[in-house]
Amino acid sequence: MFDIHKREYKDPLLGLKYVADPDRLVTLQRVAGLAHRPGAAFKMTVGEAVIPFEVTGDMLTDPETGQEFILRRFESFGASPTAKLLGQIEPYEFPDKETRARFLLLAAEALIVFGWSYDGFSQDEGFIRVDVGGRTLTLRDIAHP
Repeated sequence: MFDIHKREYKDPLLGLKYVADPDRLVTLQRVAGLAHRPGAAFKMTVGEAVIPFEVTGDMLTDPETGQEFILRRFESFGASPTAKLLGQIEPYEFPDKETRARFLLLAAEALIVFGWSYDGFSQDEGFIRVDVGGRTLTLRDIAHP
């Protein structure tokens, strides 16, 4: 299951914190914001694979409950111009559709734990939502400590 970890040293680009699931050999780190629009570029590793991607981060209000929440949507998955420019992170070619779908779900889970900025566990249930192909995931949908 994913949790938030801290490095012994601060990476100049990626910072001190990261999200990881050691059992599944997955890490997630924020690379940078997306300049003049809400969202961020991320670097996810799954074993030896390094997958850059970008997500939007829109602040919305739930029409039924009135709860404000952040909805993250994948703008790209497998490539990120921002991650390439700032972190020299090359695009990743998925071997097949099944692997891409599995990695996308891992990224969604990690983004929920990432939250706004490595604070997903301290947010109210439903504050961080991630759209995965039309299905919206929240903290209650993933295993967590």
